[in-house]
Amino acid sequence: MAVSLQKGGNVSLSKEAPGLSKITVGLGWDPRVTDGTDFDLDASVFVCGEDGKVLSDSHFIFYNNAKSPDGSVEHTGDNRTGTGDGDDEQ
Repeated sequence: MAVSLQKGGNVSLSKEAPGLSKITVGLGWDPRVTDGTDFDLDASVFVCGEDGKVLSDSHFIFYNNAKSPDGSVEHTGDNRTGTGDGDDEQ
């Protein structure tokens, strides 16, 4: 199942795919070809408990904290340019 979100979009994975046990979040973009400042996208994940609150600071996963304490969530690296095909960051 692939989901493509636009700015401000969201999806309920528990409703769309209730049996889901593994996901990959990927960001893809192309470098700026017009005048202006280059831009960079960053993927991040908040691991929350049943109460909807982040479990701890170590459960905020991003390029500088690449793995959750139990290893269930992993950030695979920071692409700062957007060059290349497909996902530039996961």
